[in-house]
Amino acid sequence: LEVSPDLIKNEQKVIDGDHFYFKNLHTLKVNLAHASECTIKFSEDCQTDAGDSLMFSSDPKGELSVQKATGNISKKTLNYPSGTFYVHFPTHGADIVAFGNNEQYQFYNETANVGPVVLEEFSSWNTVRVDGGDSHTVILNTTGELWASGTGTQTGASGIAKVPTKIAAKDKVRLFSCGSNFTIFVTESNEMYAIGNNGEGRSGLNWNSGTANPQLVELSGSKIVKQLSCGFNHSMLITTENLVFATGSNEHGQLGINDESGNKVTGIQTFRQVTDLNKKKNIKVVAAQNFSMVLLREKGKNIVMSAGEKAGGKLGLGDDVGTTVTAFTQIKALEEENVIDIHAKRKHAVAVTSSGKLYTWGINEHGQLGHDNKDNLYTPKVVAFFEGSKVIAASTGANHTVIIAKTKGEERNRLYVVGDNTNSRLGIRGKEKILLPTQTEFFEDKSPMKVYTGTNHSFVVTEPSKISKVRDTHKFKCELTGESEIAGHMYVDILNGNKTYSATAAEDPKHASKLPPVLVLVKEAITSVKEIQWPVLEASQLDDLFEPATANPDFGVKCSSTGQNITGVCYINMHQHDYEPQEYLCADAVKEISETQASQTLYYRITRKLKAGKSLPVVPRTNFSAQSDTYGYNITVTPKFSEKGHDYMTEKYKESFEAFYGDMKQIKPEVDEQFVDLINNYTQKLEKNVFDLSDNVTFPKEEIAIRSAIEKASQEFLKKRFLILKSLNTKFKSLLPYIDFSAKKETTRLRNIYANSSVYIFWDVKSELFDKLLANDAKGTNNPKVKVNRLRASKFIGKGKPDHTGEYTVFGQIFQHFKSEGFGCFKVAKDVNPFTVQFVGEASVDVGGPYREAISQLCTELQSGALPLFTQSPNQKNDSGQFREKWVFNPSATSLVHMQMFEFLGVLMGCSIRTRNFLNLDLPSIIWKQLVDVPITRKDLEHIDRYLIQCLDDIILIHKKGVDENTFSDIIQEKFVTTLSDGSEVELIPGGKSKIVTFDTRVEWAELVEKARLNEAKKQIEAVRKGLTLVVPEGVLNLLTWREMETLVCGKPILDIDLLKQNTVYRGISETDQLVDFFWKALQEFSPEERSMYLRFVWGRSRLPLTSKDFPMKHTVETLRAGTNDPDIMLPVAHTCFFQLELPKYSSYEILRDKLRYAITNCQAIDTDGRAYDIWDEED
Repeated sequence: LEVSPDLIKNEQKVIDGDHFYFKNLHTLKVNLAHASECTIKFSEDCQTDAGDSLMFSSDPKGELSVQKATGNISKKTLNYPSGTFYVHFPTHGADIVAFGNNEQYQFYNETANVGPVVLEEFSSWNTVRVDGGDSHTVILNTTGELWASGTGTQTGASGIAKVPTKIAAKDKVRLFSCGSNFTIFVTESNEMYAIGNNGEGRSGLNWNSGTANPQLVELSGSKIVKQLSCGFNHSMLITTENLVFATGSNEHGQLGINDESGNKVTGIQTFRQVTDLNKKKNIKVVAAQNFSMVLLREKGKNIVMSAGEKAGGKLGLGDDVGTTVTAFTQIKALEEENVIDIHAKRKHAVAVTSSGKLYTWGINEHGQLGHDNKDNLYTPKVVAFFEGSKVIAASTGANHTVIIAKTKGEERNRLYVVGDNTNSRLGIRGKEKILLPTQTEFFEDKSPMKVYTGTNHSFVVTEPSKISKVRDTHKFKCELTGESEIAGHMYVDILNGNKTYSATAAEDPKHASKLPPVLVLVKEAITSVKEIQWPVLEASQLDDLFEPATANPDFGVKCSSTGQNITGVCYINMHQHDYEPQEYLCADAVKEISETQASQTLYYRITRKLKAGKSLPVVPRTNFSAQSDTYGYNITVTPKFSEKGHDYMTEKYKESFEAFYGDMKQIKPEVDEQFVDLINNYTQKLEKNVFDLSDNVTFPKEEIAIRSAIEKASQEFLKKRFLILKSLNTKFKSLLPYIDFSAKKETTRLRNIYANSSVYIFWDVKSELFDKLLANDAKGTNNPKVKVNRLRASKFIGKGKPDHTGEYTVFGQIFQHFKSEGFGCFKVAKDVNPFTVQFVGEASVDVGGPYREAISQLCTELQSGALPLFTQSPNQKNDSGQFREKWVFNPSATSLVHMQMFEFLGVLMGCSIRTRNFLNLDLPSIIWKQLVDVPITRKDLEHIDRYLIQCLDDIILIHKKGVDENTFSDIIQEKFVTTLSDGSEVELIPGGKSKIVTFDTRVEWAELVEKARLNEAKKQIEAVRKGLTLVVPEGVLNLLTWREMETLVCGKPILDIDLLKQNTVYRGISETDQLVDFFWKALQEFSPEERSMYLRFVWGRSRLPLTSKDFPMKHTVETLRAGTNDPDIMLPVAHTCFFQLELPKYSSYEILRDKLRYAITNCQAIDTDGRAYDIWDEED
């Protein structure tokens, strides 16, 4: 259903609001009963007045599951988690409003805009917290995402984030704080990360430099952070155990950390406990510029303490303390005030009390303390301006303060600003310094709810409209009850001086009989105009318009909502246009929220039937509503269906479903397996996420042609199948976090479902979880140095005997080193080598090249007979069948040392998965499948031994050739034994060597042979998997298909020249130079083996990374500078540590090709990046 757009289109609902819309708040119900969720898409023309928003909620009061669309809504798309919801328009509030210094794109993509400006993507419903530093802003939303804008690495971006950009957190974020030029955040899994500057240890990253990429911040023990504050150059936090930790500069004692002698401790690079605050009920810490504060509860009182630099009175401790206070000391002036909140950003501080008082102190050069002067305050002083008001919240910047307060008797809060107003950054025109708290015009009709500040910019969260109060409260007196306001529906008596009645009161039996035959029903409050023009109708006109009164009149019309005949009371809409036909409603239907009216609608309530041909006055909406000059909204609501919805749709569109799925029946699993593999490769090559591919994608013919199961599939079929697989993957994407991949697949239902579905799941769906599992398990490495004697290995291999003891080959020498040392160093992070290699007798320095060369060489040994672990597959030996290049595990390699070497092979495979430093191994599916615990089949056996399968089939089906029990033994002389891949013979049953296969036992024999061959390397597989799980969590292996496992261990077998080109840079030479053309032409002409040899020559590895983002460095091509006048006699030079090729300026393509081919074939030694041409014979 989800891949059939035509069917979905039939179920869409288009809501076209009035253009030049009406300004009274109106609610419309959208009901797609069978949908579980829906997509709301705004048309290109949509536009609203500044401050007007559309609000969506699951309840008519606008309180549940609220989403908002505001600002530039053209082409905007929202996802709503229900098929039934309410649209409220126009609404106000629930905004995040920014103003202040925007020179570094702190909150808007035009630096000249200092605000106030509404941040369109955020609202009070989807925002948890806002904070800012000198040149950046960070916002945490309700889904745990961090969004940042501004300049500097503290935004999580390497350059400038002109618009809010998502920070790459590994998990949902639950709290954060912004310092001057850094940001720290804590995830739901209680990991703490930092981005931006780490100067003086302000981020707690030890001595590491801060970057745009989140780095893990260490915090001793399993502490859970409950509050965090980042200042100018230090940070503080409180744990759930009420312990306080601090890091960064302690030059002025602002951390409150001292030695046993009471002297401040400096050089603090990681979070360290502030022991003076132990055993206290710490509520909040604040890190500012060179000072800190803490709010705590002691002896039944909230008290405030401070430490750090006294300058300008920042500490609030008075003028008689020293220039620095290195231990947290109570601010006595606030002792009896029951402070409930404190804040400071730079050089002044504020405190709010439970009674609503505001205290300020510190530096006051811009009047930011709010006392109508610029005098510094050394002790807290109450701001007299707010006498008679209650201060709700206050926040400080470097030189300004923003306050929310409520005046007694008023319903809504008001916003005040004070301090530095340079360039109108406080939203007030004409004054550079504001010495008394002042309201800004922008917020006059808004009720601020929360306030946050950066260094020189601010954010205000405004309260949302209370829908039920604005919409359902009429500012009219009820003439029946005397109430000053009418709640709910209202009647207007247009026959009796436009008196107004509460509908509830009017319909009470004691009043109902006295009501006139015509009233006007007002369901939603009229708020946008002061003078209303009600319809005019005289009592003398009634008999001309209506039939005589009867007790229970039948109006002769059906209810537009229910379809039932209307009797007793009828409601008729008074606004009629071509697009808005006459509407009749019964008494029950009129009480419901309309599903058809896009604007507020008034109705006539009549209790007498209209005469034929007669009608009531038509009244334009402009009589009672202001009108906008803008287009308004047009939305298309597209449903997404639940299981019940699918049942409804499949029944409704039965024929369409059967036609769609006609060619999808009885598809073999290998079709999807190979197709998913194609999709993974295709998206990696495009460097696109699979969900970004067009639904109308055309898949590359060359990729289809090399996959036997889909080589004949049409593009139409593949497109349909892709849409189905994409739909399935969308479901699995939300399911993956709940699957315990460490469990055996039979033990939990979800694990079992995944095991059976793994081949259908795109790599893009798995990759995030895959990376997370590996990252969480990664450990640092001490980077041990391994000495490798390649000359010794070469001499041993020259003898033609395999290294059974694992001592002489390169593989054996590295194995022996770690056999005693253990494998702990292999659990490294991506792109980190677990050890370095020193080639004995070769003056190499390992910054990557020798390590990669050693790995490449040990892979060559494994597949050459130099080691006893592998043997050629029977297909390779017989030069028959598919996959003739494959090697298999040697089933006879069963000694203790052999098993240890197989385990070490598993360790190397696991390390390859972690580091993306691939192993150049050619192993068949029968091995990879067992390593990821996937069942192996007869087909896998055929891939390594075609003759065996052919032989078994011939014997099983021999009766079809006329052979029976009498003639069978004349043709077949087999016994209950079989030959394994290495040529060794094993019995299939006890005494099998002496038991002859008969016509009747031939099938049993064939089944036993197949079973024995499928399981011939079971012990070796178990040893390799054991080594794998020492380095890679078992859950990672259980996440993978066998194809993904092969790719992660071995990379792609064929060097992708286009991918290499994309990741090549040039030095001293242009991309368009003829020499560069010669180089790429030669590489194209090389065989796959030669391309692999080139990569080993230039980088010490045999396979490329999978995608551009996986390249740890760029491939560099430059011209070779050398002391000879004839470059044609020189060889290319490679620097494997730096992935660098130096090319002499050859005079022809043929010379370049031949010299490069010679170099990659013969020059593999690493000798202090020595010149390969030094060994070139000039006569050659």
